[in-house]
Amino acid sequence: RYFLVLDDIWTAKVWCDLLCNTLKSCAAGSRILVTTRNEQIARQMLAVDIRRVNKLSLEESWSLLCKKVVLTGEEGEIQHLKDIGMEIVKKCDGLPLAIKAIAGVLCTKEMTRSAWNTVLGSTAWSTSGLPEDVQGALYLSYEDLPSYLKQCFIYCSLFPEDHHIEMDYITQLWIAEGFVKEGSSTMEETAKEYYRELIMRNLLQPNFQMHDLMHDLA
Repeated sequence: RYFLVLDDIWTAKVWCDLLCNTLKSCAAGSRILVTTRNEQIARQMLAVDIRRVNKLSLEESWSLLCKKVVLTGEEGEIQHLKDIGMEIVKKCDGLPLAIKAIAGVLCTKEMTRSAWNTVLGSTAWSTSGLPEDVQGALYLSYEDLPSYLKQCFIYCSLFPEDHHIEMDYITQLWIAEGFVKEGSSTMEETAKEYYRELIMRNLLQPNFQMHDLMHDLA
């Protein structure tokens, strides 16, 4: 018997062409768990028990935004911005990745109505021609980067999806490419600050990986 996990499946082709007939001959009691963004793929794979993970509600979205914006201190510090924040999270359509990306933008702004309204009114929300599944929220998080961080972010896409991008390795590559500015700190320490800022902005994950949609964006 087996328990097989197929995570983040984008097409049923591999299942239909390679796995289906092979796994049919296995022992009774075997199980396959599939995760996918597309319910139609689950149906094509003849899934018998489809569970839907609902998008976040507006209040849940606001709560997540608060947790990600207020890294230290009390969430009450931004409650006076809730009306603007609710309009911002509406644009994220209940998707945690989009909310975290926008929180990464807001982390770098002043906690003022003017600063948050600027984010809310950004034209990046409605940018056309983005890759499928890449929301305006993700593009805004890229557009908000200073030029030197944009170079570093894009460079990360040279690695395969789900690749562990170790800090010491990637920062040496950034230095070699000339992406790192000279300053009062060593170039190595400056490059590591760049890396940490990409994590703080939720463009890189703390486990040294880049989310597949962020990879597509880059």
